Amino acid sequence: MKVGDSGGGGFCVRSYRSGDRWDVRRICADTGFLGHPIDPIFQDRELFNDFLTSPYTDAEPECCFVLENEKGEIEGYLTASKDAQKHGKFIRSNLPQWFVRAFQGFLFRYNQASRRYLLWLIFRGWRQTPKKPREAAHFHVNLLPQVRSVEAVRTLIDSFLECMTRHGVRCVYGQIVTRGERRGERMFARYGFRVTDKREVTKFRGVTHEKVFLCTVVKDLAESPLLYGKDLQRKGGRRHQKGGKKLLLSLHDFHPGSRRQVEEQLAFCLSRCPGHASILVIPEYHHGPSVEHCRESVGLLSRWQKEGHDLAVHGYFHDRIGLPSSSWWWTRVYSNEEAEFFDLREGEARQRLESGLAIWKRNHWNPVGFVAPGWLYPERMESVFKEMGFAYTCRLRELVHLADGTRDPAWAGAYSLRSGWRRLLASAWHPIWKAVWTGRDLVRLSLHPADLEVPWVRRQVGVLLEELAARGYRSVSYAEHVQV
Repeated sequence: MKVGDSGGGGFCVRSYRSGDRWDVRRICADTGFLGHPIDPIFQDRELFNDFLTSPYTDAEPECCFVLENEKGEIEGYLTASKDAQKHGKFIRSNLPQWFVRAFQGFLFRYNQASRRYLLWLIFRGWRQTPKKPREAAHFHVNLLPQVRSVEAVRTLIDSFLECMTRHGVRCVYGQIVTRGERRGERMFARYGFRVTDKREVTKFRGVTHEKVFLCTVVKDLAESPLLYGKDLQRKGGRRHQKGGKKLLLSLHDFHPGSRRQVEEQLAFCLSRCPGHASILVIPEYHHGPSVEHCRESVGLLSRWQKEGHDLAVHGYFHDRIGLPSSSWWWTRVYSNEEAEFFDLREGEARQRLESGLAIWKRNHWNPVGFVAPGWLYPERMESVFKEMGFAYTCRLRELVHLADGTRDPAWAGAYSLRSGWRRLLASAWHPIWKAVWTGRDLVRLSLHPADLEVPWVRRQVGVLLEELAARGYRSVSYAEHVQV
């Protein structure tokens, strides 16, 4: 049970009980028209409640919560489903009787407004419903006017997220109505949700002058319960807020031999644009000793994690030793025989991933993301990364949220300096990349161990970081970005 305060009155949130069914249905109908009673829009309260509440309260009551006032009266609820198959089966089994009731009402009992509502559902409703992620739990929140507050919504959602985390759910979403400044998606951003789709809803035209939208808001629960940043605050870290300007900073190819270079890079970058970074750690660089056999490396990585940095699994060997010859361009010219996962068989890829995860587990590191060397991997491997518990991966031009498949466009600002012609190309490419990508809210910079040892690269990166910081950017790790 969670206790809070809403507008000066106390309340508590508890799990749903079968005796709460009538109250949940009452609140659903009393708030169905933009927070007001549904009756002017659709007169059949029972059918309205059957469709909107019974698939949750009757099929998955363990996922539902209610909000009680000090007198024990229910004034709000959150209904949810974590099992899409069970949810769909319940709707399919009840749909025939709902259809018969709606058809009879349309012909004989319903008024003009109710008939118009049904016609909207049949011909427009499905087109005006925003897209939703697959294999994700979903929820609905409804509160009576007297208890609508940030604290009340937050306490309900907090209870729901903790429940989903216990059940091993990796992604949740809700579909919320927004209009004007009321119940905007900015409120859900406070809880770590991001808007993934938004559609205008026309069913309320004629009864309100404001445009009404339905938004899908999504939260990735990988590495939760970092709910609202509580764990990071206890550990002295700082969670980056949703929205605003972000520099996604990643430092590649950490291994015992590059430890001092990466350490110096991290200090250099964060002194100019403060925040956190993703450290891409190679478990056994070029088939050499494991990173966990270097006491200094383990100690440094553990300290960085405590400070809020993200330790990503970066391939396993980061080379192609023992692998068959493949694309001349990608494996030799582009990656210098380091595109380890470019065409790796799934069985071998799983084995290397499992070995890497075992190292992270033994050292109590959080494996939030996996980044393939050269950002090269077959797209089918994304389902394997997700299955193995990773929350994100990357391509050269995008960051992939594995929980729901969302892709954030962000071309990595990177240097390739291993030959003279590459250095010349990099010096010409950097101003182009900077002009195109650093004007966006999401900027991505990826550095390799020797980059800052080249004087003109060090100057370019230093100027870039200082300019971004002056414009309000903060360095953010991949893990922070996918979790907020």
